[in-house]
Amino acid sequence: MRLIPKSSDMSSPIQRISLVASLVVAIIAQWILLDQQNAVLGAALFVVAVAFALNGVSIDAALGAAIRVTPLAAPRDVANEFAATKAPSRPAAANEPAKAGFVLSLLRLESPIRFIAFVACVVCAIGAFTLNTDASFGNEAGTEYQFTLVGVVAWFASVAFFLITFWQSQKTLTQWRESIRARLSCLRNGVHLSPTTLALLAVLALGAFFYFYNLNGTPAEMTSDHAEKLLDINDILTGHYPLFFVRNTGREPMQFYVTVVLMKLLSLPLNHIALKVGTALIGWLTISATFFLAREMFDDTIGILAAFFVAVMRWATAIARMGLRYPYTPFFAALSLYFVWRAMKHHNRNDFLIAGVTLGAGLYGYIPSRDAPLVALGLFFLWIIFDAQARTRKIDWRAFAENIGLMLGGILVVFLPLLRYTLDFPEMFWYRALTRVSSAEQPIQGNLLTILADNLKNLALMFNWRGDEVWVTNISYQPTLDLVSGALLILGVALAIYWMIRARNTTYLYLLAAFVALLLPSALSLAFPRENPSLVRAGGAIPFAAILLALPLVALVRVAQDHASKMEMALRWSIVGAICAVVIVFNYHWYFIDFDLSYRQSVQSSTEVASVIRGFADSVGDMQHAYFIGYPYWLDGRAVAINAGDITWKNFSLDARDWFTDDHFNLLYVLHPSDKENLARLLEHYPQGQIQIHPTQIAGKDFLSFFVPAQ
Repeated sequence: MRLIPKSSDMSSPIQRISLVASLVVAIIAQWILLDQQNAVLGAALFVVAVAFALNGVSIDAALGAAIRVTPLAAPRDVANEFAATKAPSRPAAANEPAKAGFVLSLLRLESPIRFIAFVACVVCAIGAFTLNTDASFGNEAGTEYQFTLVGVVAWFASVAFFLITFWQSQKTLTQWRESIRARLSCLRNGVHLSPTTLALLAVLALGAFFYFYNLNGTPAEMTSDHAEKLLDINDILTGHYPLFFVRNTGREPMQFYVTVVLMKLLSLPLNHIALKVGTALIGWLTISATFFLAREMFDDTIGILAAFFVAVMRWATAIARMGLRYPYTPFFAALSLYFVWRAMKHHNRNDFLIAGVTLGAGLYGYIPSRDAPLVALGLFFLWIIFDAQARTRKIDWRAFAENIGLMLGGILVVFLPLLRYTLDFPEMFWYRALTRVSSAEQPIQGNLLTILADNLKNLALMFNWRGDEVWVTNISYQPTLDLVSGALLILGVALAIYWMIRARNTTYLYLLAAFVALLLPSALSLAFPRENPSLVRAGGAIPFAAILLALPLVALVRVAQDHASKMEMALRWSIVGAICAVVIVFNYHWYFIDFDLSYRQSVQSSTEVASVIRGFADSVGDMQHAYFIGYPYWLDGRAVAINAGDITWKNFSLDARDWFTDDHFNLLYVLHPSDKENLARLLEHYPQGQIQIHPTQIAGKDFLSFFVPAQ
């Protein structure tokens, strides 16, 4: 399979400069688009930039010679197809015969041990489906099924037995022992890191800075979504283990349990930072997952550059540091589709199995991950259409169908507990999705096809023209990518399309198809088209966007490199390094300065209100006699309680009269400065009360306290 083209022939200096010119012109075009005053000029310059790029990788106009394109890196496995021929022979494991057993031959259960494991898998799967249905716990939002100890054990055991049943042993026990001894011997002789490993470690260190630096301060405040999540986590900490959390129209459980584990390991408090540490960690792990995905599709250089963009990209950073479920989608997209790609590439049953397990696990993360299994099946469908018939060797369609079935089986086994909940409470499981794609919450206004077409247009423009309006993860309406990355994406898409057509290289077809498919959860907001584009719903596309961003930089380095001098190659790499440095600076400034200020101006400061209440409780009063009087579109009282250090504190409502008391204690009421009605009620009931205005760090968010001294 041919991947990124590399020239093996001489090219003119003009052609070599074309790629640099394309980058310069594309950046100018993106800069013009940012102003949003001259879209026609910006689009025209992008056309020019693409023309320069294609000239740089295709035909030397001066010499009139075609540049031969060859792979950057050959696949590591020569058997790069679904073929009827068997893999190289290997010694049969001690516990399995060389030939397939007669029991369940369709699934090739090759030994009695595998058959026993299969029976155990079925029994445990039934347990996983039926035993995680404890409905003894509920909250204000409704009844929740809970995980049970025996149900969880059965669930994990069903996954383990499923893998044991169908796993293909690659080595005998003796070979494994020899391999382990060899690795230990290498460790005793010292650790030698390859340049790729060192580069990946550097990228991970850079990513650690972007994902964890000043995490307690940026983003600054909780929203109501955070308060809901912390209440769910408190349910776990108090001995309840929901399978699907029904607060706030329902949420998948993975983030909550990951957060609880991190709280225990790191002694994190039950507040915003606990949520942010968990999601930042998932975002940081996405860097490595993207590296392995990109390397498997292309080579080490693409892998490192794609990982770099995930490490610094403001799109990835903003959704990962927020403390909500958002980064689970790109993480599982990169991880699961890495194994899907390996399955397509090597036809190894184990890759199909792990792909199924990771796709199933992703369903416990965030709603957009529900389309990942469909994306995987779509990629296999494209392979059947465009690659299978082109193979010189006969395809073993039965083996292919079995492996697809095993992948789907892996998804099913992992999904079983949540499947039971879905069947029993479909209205809750599907509520958030259905309210966006149908008229379940509000009628769809207009023609479906017209709305979808408009959504797709807006989705395409999100990277370079007009992005998400939601201030929680974006400066409203700003493009999703920075100045340089936006330019690189246009060039990357153009190069991918060009190489797909010119080199008949389906790798780029799969790359573009996955990228577009993972954006669709945003475009499918038909009932609420204003919510499109959505950075969080389109988050699954982040790893593939990063790969596309890497393509122009690799093209710059690789074109005609065999005929370039050392000085020229050093200059090329210097340009790539300079571009990466600029991307770092742009994304740092955007997130830690511009976005931080924008977020603080948009969010309400529950920490400052909580600080006043906690100060009262720790000095002249107590939490029992402190009250928060809410106001429309102001603070969430639950966030105030959490920041005050007592998630069970519920002394808040919209009416001060709810908290009038004759207790002979000091009392404190906190109000919005525009709430004249409640202030008048307090003055009437407590004429001795003292009013104080509390200025906040951000102008326009001041609040009042009304102190009533004990009589």
